[in-house]
Amino acid sequence: MNFQIYTIENGIVEIKNTEELELGIWCEFDGDEVEVCMDYEDEKCEVYVEDEEVFVKVLAIGPNDFALPKDIRTKYKNAVWSPFLKFLDDGDDLFKNNIRGGDVVELIVKYAPSDKFLFKIVELLDEDPEGYTAYICLPPWTLEFIGKNIMEAAFPKPNQIAYNQLVFSSEQDFHIGICIKARYPNVAFKQDRKPSAGSKELCSYLFCPAVGLARWVITELENTSTSSSSKPAEYNVQDDMFKADKRLGSWVFFKLTEAKKYGKAKNSMGVRALQRTTATQVKEVQNHPRETKVVNGEIELESEGSRLIGDWGVRHQQLKKDAHFWDVYLGRVEVYPHISRMIIETIEAHRHSLDPEEAKKLKNEAIVVSVTAIVHKNLLQNFEKYPHHGLFFAKAVDIICYLNGGKIIYQK
Repeated sequence: MNFQIYTIENGIVEIKNTEELELGIWCEFDGDEVEVCMDYEDEKCEVYVEDEEVFVKVLAIGPNDFALPKDIRTKYKNAVWSPFLKFLDDGDDLFKNNIRGGDVVELIVKYAPSDKFLFKIVELLDEDPEGYTAYICLPPWTLEFIGKNIMEAAFPKPNQIAYNQLVFSSEQDFHIGICIKARYPNVAFKQDRKPSAGSKELCSYLFCPAVGLARWVITELENTSTSSSSKPAEYNVQDDMFKADKRLGSWVFFKLTEAKKYGKAKNSMGVRALQRTTATQVKEVQNHPRETKVVNGEIELESEGSRLIGDWGVRHQQLKKDAHFWDVYLGRVEVYPHISRMIIETIEAHRHSLDPEEAKKLKNEAIVVSVTAIVHKNLLQNFEKYPHHGLFFAKAVDIICYLNGGKIIYQK
């Protein structure tokens, strides 16, 4: 017997199963193996069945026409989107006639497949329900707008140190960055000065889009519990993120502090910020902006945002050695020809596999590419030319999918 299961990634999937499945139940499946999740519930996506029809209570949002450029506004005119069920059928104009663009609404839909939609809006419940709006506020039109404007947002400004290393730093500003090297040659090391005088051959390096690279001096500090006359202080080495070996991949808050002679003069004196400043008041960020992992002593990060790439058919442009994209946390990420070639060939093979009608429908849909990014081996040399050379590059492609609906074209 064949059953139809709705999935976020692939829409409706039809599978064969020997056991009878009930309407509206949650399940996990791998290939033809299906496992029913009897006790699973999701308050953001409540499913129920009435008269053999499946209904779902979800949050949805429509585009704010005043906040979008004409091309995106036209493309998504009267669209209604839910992060769980994707685009919704508003054939009765319930949403269009009652809800302002950009407002989040709780509503009920029923499974009613048509040529363009799978679920139809049947009732509006609550406008802008408190506490549940954040996860829904990145619909496809917003992501497409971000993707088209990411360079302007992520490219360093002329008054920022990442762009101009001779700009004097503000010691009032806190930054968020990631430790990309734990023990690495210190560009400010002076052989004629003893380590006790503050000159060390190795240091850690932080990356932050606003300042670029920042040196974090290795002090080997250790956290201690409060001491008393009866109990001496105890080191907590395991949790001590100030130990250099525990720094790699850590996301931290920090201030950028000028060396004394520059700070007193309030002048860079022609010396690059990387050499005259250090990261101070460093504290670990509890909620990491981006998950990282350390593999063979190198950090790996998924690059999110700015992953929309335009005309895939222009081969010679995509295969240039300076191909790149911009990421809000990693700045410029280099994409070398072998990665570009893999992306283009994968997408072209996918499009050749489509029937003409589907290919025409998807021709203008934005495609998202997610990559694993790692630190460039020529870190310090590239930073001398930043932002025209990136400090990260795409090591591997993880996922290629459509922005609208999330249909997967390729997955590692």
